[in-house]
Order: sequence, then C-alpha cells, then structure tokens
Amino acid sequence: MVLLDRRAGFRADRVLAGRDERAVGRRVTAGRVVLLAVSVLLGAGVLALVAAGVWLIVTGRLLPPIAAGAALLGLAWVLRPRLGSRKDAVAGGWVLDAGSAPVLRGLVDRAAEKTGAPRPDLLVVDTEFNAWAAVVGFRRTKVLAIGLPMILALSEQQLVALIGHELGHLAYQDGFRRLLEQPARTVFGALSRIVAPPRGDGVDKDLSGLLLMAFTVWQVIAGMVSFVLFSAHLGMFLLAAGEDRRAEVRADSMAVRAGGSRATLEMLDALVLMPGLTDLLHPRVAEGEAAQRWRALLADTQGRRAEFLPVLRQLSMREDASLLARHPSSGRRRQWVSNRPYVDPAVVVTPVEAERLRAELAPLAEQLAQQMRRD
Repeated sequence: MVLLDRRAGFRADRVLAGRDERAVGRRVTAGRVVLLAVSVLLGAGVLALVAAGVWLIVTGRLLPPIAAGAALLGLAWVLRPRLGSRKDAVAGGWVLDAGSAPVLRGLVDRAAEKTGAPRPDLLVVDTEFNAWAAVVGFRRTKVLAIGLPMILALSEQQLVALIGHELGHLAYQDGFRRLLEQPARTVFGALSRIVAPPRGDGVDKDLSGLLLMAFTVWQVIAGMVSFVLFSAHLGMFLLAAGEDRRAEVRADSMAVRAGGSRATLEMLDALVLMPGLTDLLHPRVAEGEAAQRWRALLADTQGRRAEFLPVLRQLSMREDASLLARHPSSGRRRQWVSNRPYVDPAVVVTPVEAERLRAELAPLAEQLAQQMRRD
C-alpha cells in the first residue's frame, strides 16, 4: 500500500509541477467544490444536533430526554469547528514587534507591501525547523511564525523568500479555505473514533452468555459503521491534501515575487537538505556564540552536501511523494519554480540589514541554547 501510494503521489506531484501559475492559482476546483458541499451538509447536521439537544432539554420533563439532549449537545461540541487560539499560536515562541525586532518586522512588512499580501498581526519566532502562517481565534488574528533554526539555516535573502511564501498563504486566504472545509476534513474521522468499539475479545473481558453475544454483535456492527466513516474520512482527506499541495505551490509564486527566483530556488534546496540539518543544533557552545556557531555549522553542512543536491532532489520527489501529503516534495516544488520565468527580488536585503538582523536574533539563540542545556 505504501508503494502504491508513493507511486500515485509521484504522478500527482508531477502533474502539479507541470501546471502554470494560472492553473495553480485557480480558486474553484472540483475537489474544493466537493469539500465545501460536504462541509455545508455536515455543518447543518451539527447545528441540527444543537437544536435537537436544546429542544429535548427545554421540553423534556423526565431524565431520559434531558440526558439525550445533553448527549446531543456533547456530540455537537466534539464535532464543532476549531478556530485555533492566539495562546496556542504563540506557545513556546517569542512574539516580536517593531520595537523588539525592527529589522525582521521590517522585512515582513516590506514583503507584504511589495506583494500585496496582508500584514500579519503577530510575528512569532519559535524553536522549530519550520515556518507557518495561520488565521486564528474569533478575531481572526493573522499569525506568521518562523522557527529560529530555520532562520539560521537560510541566508537573509532566502529568508525573504520564505517570508513571501508564508505571506502567500495569507494573501490567498488558505486559512479561511481550510476553516470552510474543516467539517469535511474532521467530522467523519471524529465520528469514526467515537463509534469504534473497544478492541479485544468479550471472553477476555469476563463476559458470557447474552452479554457476550450482545458485545460481539455490537463489535461487528459498530466496527462496520466505524470503517465506513473512516473510509469517508480518508476520501475527504485525500481531496483536502490535494488542495493543500496546490496551495503550497501557489504560495511559492509569492516567494518568487518577494525574494526573487534565485533565492527561492536556494531556499527550496535548503528544504531538500533539511532532514540532515535538524540534529545539528546542540547546546555545547560558548556563551554568546550560539547564533554564530550554529549558523556556521549549518552553512558548512549545506556547502559540503551541495554536490549531492541533484540526487537529493530526485530522491525527495520519490521518497516524499504521497497522496496523503499536505506538501509536495521540496524537489518537486523547486522544479515548478525553475520552470517559471526568472523574477528579480522585490525586497533586497542589504549587507547592513543582514548584520543588524543577525545581531537582533542572537539573544534568541542564546535563550534557545540555555533551554536546551536545561532539557
């Protein structure tokens, strides 16, 4: 099954890499229409659960209907859409503003201005080898988060391309799209877990007679229902993953506009090398030298492995391909960008800005090193 999925994912990513910007940027696709239609039906179902639960509680004069109403409300609560929260978005990271990080915040604002993307309300630097953008909470707060290890692994111009990519998700409202599609993405899976019977034999649970027969029948029926629900969940997940992969390539077009074609290609090559970089950050550095030593180590490792990049790109196209993946492989994304016309950067980082940015982030690297020593 894994091999079949990898082959199918490889073909799907190859088709995606062959599409032009207009096809990638299309807002309405068959997959999205299906996801939205299913989400509308499931959302209406959740609202119906709420209405039925309230009606049973209000009109019920006996315990059974009141208990049934409470159960329906509980089920609706479990199936409710999640908006995310500001607290979770900033957990484990540093929230930076123009006062604490003027250079980094300035790069983000310039990239947003040059590309026409909305400016994030919160800029977070965390400790992960990752970057993401999302819109969270009832106030729909726009959050841009970049991992400090990721920043140290990239040049300043490559960082602009990465920022442009994440701003692309905000510009194309990918967070809003996922919110609308959330019922289709999650409800079937949640119901499958709720309905799934416990594992194990009834005899092992010391059941006998009618209880054993009833337990076995329940396992069979509930297991079949859970399987059907999981199959529906898998189908929705496959559609959603395809839309997410297209959104990643679409956001890469914004990376090119912000940081330029060259920096975007270099940034994607860094992502190809990333599996070999994640374990290089260690706490055994002299005080005050964490950022400098880590940056040098990451750059040296990337330089020594650069000759293997053509092979690693091809390997990522095959090993990371999957219909269940929400991102195309880094090698495939690089292929898509390399097939586009060359674009000069809209935001250029000067040597002075680069030095100021490094000085600005050095205290965060020291805090990360101290945290790693404690852990």
